[in-house]
Amino acid sequence: MQLFFTSLYTDIRALPRSVFILVLGQFLNRCGTYVYPFLALYLTALNYTAGQVATVIAVMGVGNILGPIAGGYLADAIGRQRTIVISLFGSALGTLGIYASVTHYPVLLVTCFANGFLSFMFGPAASALLTDLVPSERRLTAYAMVRLAINGGFAAGPTIGGILYISAPWLIFIGDAFTTLVFAVLAFVYLPHGIRSIQGKAGSIHVFLKSWKQALRDLATHNLYKQYLIAIFFMSLGFCQVFSVLALSTKGNGLTPSQYGMIMSLNGLLILLIELPITHWLKQFAPKRVLAAGFVLIGIGLLAFGFAENVTGYIAAMVVFTLGEIVALPVGMAYSSDLAPEKFRGRYLGLRGITWGLAGCVASGGLIIYDHLGASVWFIAGISSIVAAPLICLPARISRRRAIALNL
Repeated sequence: MQLFFTSLYTDIRALPRSVFILVLGQFLNRCGTYVYPFLALYLTALNYTAGQVATVIAVMGVGNILGPIAGGYLADAIGRQRTIVISLFGSALGTLGIYASVTHYPVLLVTCFANGFLSFMFGPAASALLTDLVPSERRLTAYAMVRLAINGGFAAGPTIGGILYISAPWLIFIGDAFTTLVFAVLAFVYLPHGIRSIQGKAGSIHVFLKSWKQALRDLATHNLYKQYLIAIFFMSLGFCQVFSVLALSTKGNGLTPSQYGMIMSLNGLLILLIELPITHWLKQFAPKRVLAAGFVLIGIGLLAFGFAENVTGYIAAMVVFTLGEIVALPVGMAYSSDLAPEKFRGRYLGLRGITWGLAGCVASGGLIIYDHLGASVWFIAGISSIVAAPLICLPARISRRRAIALNL
């Protein structure tokens, strides 16, 4: 046991300083992520219908799809750090814009789209920078550290958000924007630019289209990465329901906003306490098998939400769901980063973000399903995630050139 934790400590100490800047920034940013978990409740309280709320989430999801297209390209064209800073500053302004436009539905749709777009520019650039800086054998630890920070903030964030929401709902928008701006300043001052692999004027449409055409042509021959994208799409269709439907599901069973915030915080707290050692232990297993196990656990947790009727039931479901997340997500992030060719790294990791965004957009329909069918939405979500397990385990043929590049 002592040898295990010594090995873990050695891996952490070997990480470059820039990784710890990302860790700190992600903690601050996620600690202030109040708007998204409470957006459905807030809009419902303003007498928006379930269909209107679903449309808002869907429009934000469309931004989530298009944001990684721009973010992946810019990460390779102007550098990781500049893309991160643009995304964070823009996201902070977008959050304030949502509050300013919340009583004007058409304008609200535009600002939610812009916020979703700008927020999701961040992911490909941050993942590409981390992959640039950290060798393959330590990437899983690095991603686990970032997720530790994200979920450490998330453990406190929804609880604080619930208190702010009860006091004055507008405070969640101010707090969210402020923490995002703090991270933007840290990124601007301390993060390196990272690798740039696209030549030519970054603002040129011709360069943009040509660069994505090259990346997609390469993806056409990369069966392992395509398999990963398909599997996480099905998993994330279910996964995303926790961050939209769960708020309404708990309310429908008589839970208060504070209790909902506590349940959401439990997710972050568990990850904070046990994800890092579990992730370090999982390094010894084949990534595909680990992903499959995680997808199944996530699915079981989602099914359990459908049977929950009180706080205890929701807590039990969240525990199982979180264990699946702990197993699958950091391994999936490291696995996909290892598969991404350096020349196309930002765009490949952008494809990962696009897949999550597309799933989130489609998953927004869960709000409408819940409005009509109630807890049955959790059955659909759970099965979708479980289906991802056999998909990731299917054999995938790769070329000799690709196998050599991946050290397979």
